[in-house]
Amino acid sequence: MKHAFLLLLTLFNASILFAQTKEGLVELNGTQLFVKTTGQGEPIVVIHGGPGMNHTYFLPHLNKLAKNFQVTYYDQRASGRSAIPDTNTITLQTFAEDIDAIREYLGHDQIYLLAHSWGALPAIQYGLEFPDKLKGIIFCNPIPFNKAYDEEMKTAQQNKMVGSDSTDRSVIIGSPNFKTGKVSAYKKLLLLSFRNSFYKEAHFSHLHFEMPDNYMAASQALYTGLGKELSQYDYYEEIKKFSFPVLILQGSADAVPLRASQQAMENLPNATLKEFKKSGHFIFIEEPKKFTHVVSKFIDRD
Repeated sequence: MKHAFLLLLTLFNASILFAQTKEGLVELNGTQLFVKTTGQGEPIVVIHGGPGMNHTYFLPHLNKLAKNFQVTYYDQRASGRSAIPDTNTITLQTFAEDIDAIREYLGHDQIYLLAHSWGALPAIQYGLEFPDKLKGIIFCNPIPFNKAYDEEMKTAQQNKMVGSDSTDRSVIIGSPNFKTGKVSAYKKLLLLSFRNSFYKEAHFSHLHFEMPDNYMAASQALYTGLGKELSQYDYYEEIKKFSFPVLILQGSADAVPLRASQQAMENLPNATLKEFKKSGHFIFIEEPKKFTHVVSKFIDRD
């Protein structure tokens, strides 16, 4: 009887969450962006990594946040289910403007940003362009804010590789599907690149994402538009301007060096750094309870 009651309660909660979920393509800032909103409460806009990934790898791992907050996912322009605009419009400036267009679409004066990995750069750009629209930024496994750590990260990634990695990579690249440009083969290759990004390799099986059929065209557009900005950037001085609160979440087993986040801490006026000892680059997968608790506490701090 107890188990039946718990099952009914779970289904009831799930039905409420489903009823609060809205998703689809929305005309925003001169392009079509895929936006998915779920839950109610303080608004959190989630910025995915990449460039070229999409929001789907956050699911279902961030669902618990939607029990207490309004969580909005979106696919960046030329990513996921969003449209591929003219490459001249694919800049960090327009990425920031897209986020603000989403804020207006949601009807909020201010929002929180939860930015994972490369998503840190659009989040920083938003903070520089629209500081009065932010309640705070949560950087989750952020990439370094300049290029100085590139070699160190490359070495860390190489040190984690095992013999089977190069073999598996060769098999994928040599497959008929890869040679004919099948998206399924590129998805396997991209997933393989993340296999050593975890504290425990077994957790890799919990990483899932969808890849659209236009992935190759979208990626080409992204790197054409962002190429120059990605080759040279340094935000460590700029973030000294941030007066809003910032939370940095860092996995101890991440290839991104802890020193990069510590440098950010030194320059941010109002920031907290939380290290996750049993996580790599995807702390919301490896330590979900701690992740949800820390993020919730940051947002509910007032």
